[in-house]
Amino acid sequence: MDKLDKCYRLVQQSGTKGMRAVEIRDKLGVHRATVHRYLTSLELMGKVESKHGVWFATTEEQTIKPLEKEIIIELPIPKNKWQQIASLSVHAEYLEDLGLPKAAKLRRILLETFNETRIIRIKGKNIDDLDLEKLGNLIQQATENSSKFNFRGLFKGLKKSQPNSKK
Repeated sequence: MDKLDKCYRLVQQSGTKGMRAVEIRDKLGVHRATVHRYLTSLELMGKVESKHGVWFATTEEQTIKPLEKEIIIELPIPKNKWQQIASLSVHAEYLEDLGLPKAAKLRRILLETFNETRIIRIKGKNIDDLDLEKLGNLIQQATENSSKFNFRGLFKGLKKSQPNSKK
């Protein structure tokens, strides 16, 4: 904590002109990554702020800012899609082995697009206050979307959008 305090005092002493991380590094004699960790910690505590790479001591009340959190929920593959997923995956590898990377890429895009229907991302600073009913609705909606996913329709659309594709 001693070096963190020294870092804060250096920024405070710089006054209105502020200080760059390089200057702090030189004065403290630590690695630049360490200086950035100190400055990030001080910023989260509300003690310093950065404007265009120059660090200033804040005049605000010092409080700890809440960290932004992210929850990722990956739903299981619906039973009615296992065979299609396996087939696409094997087909993509086979096409790659045959030296047809563009055709293999189409299959991988299909798999990635499908996988996105099974993932729920929730970001925020107050995830602890998440409404569980809304979360349940999101899970139900994602499950329905992945069950109704139409590989053939998407594949036809991707093929048409590819340059030099034969119709």
